[in-house]
Amino acid sequence: MSPREKLHSLGLSLPEAPAPKGDYVPVVVHQHVAYVSGQVCRLERDVITGPARADTPDQTLALAANTCVLRALSALEQAIGDLGKVERVLFMRGFVYAEDGYEQYSKVLDHGSRLLIEVFGERGRHARSALGVAGLPSSGLLEVELVVAVRG
Repeated sequence: MSPREKLHSLGLSLPEAPAPKGDYVPVVVHQHVAYVSGQVCRLERDVITGPARADTPDQTLALAANTCVLRALSALEQAIGDLGKVERVLFMRGFVYAEDGYEQYSKVLDHGSRLLIEVFGERGRHARSALGVAGLPSSGLLEVELVVAVRG
């Protein structure tokens, strides 16, 4: 099953590829490695805002993570033409806008990691960093970057 078909079977679809909000490109591909710029949890015109707190519902955390991953995959697809070219998701870095004392950064990123594994199978298993930050663009709850190996 192709990554697009897998997304469809999960009831998900890729959003329109995000345009940069600054002086950078959404994806750089160099020697078969794609570096996907950070994607904030933006749903069309709205942003899932932080900060994350101990009482933030798990469904909000999951929506934020899945939204970031889908936006990153959309940017990646635009850059490489077909998500079927993904050989392996190598690395995901997540920045969680959280209140002081919040420590569940990995829990937030777990949702995005599971989505990558569901879409790409074993090729979706990746290394990861989860960091807490004092703020993100548009007060987003989460921003995710991906590094992906792609076929030439």
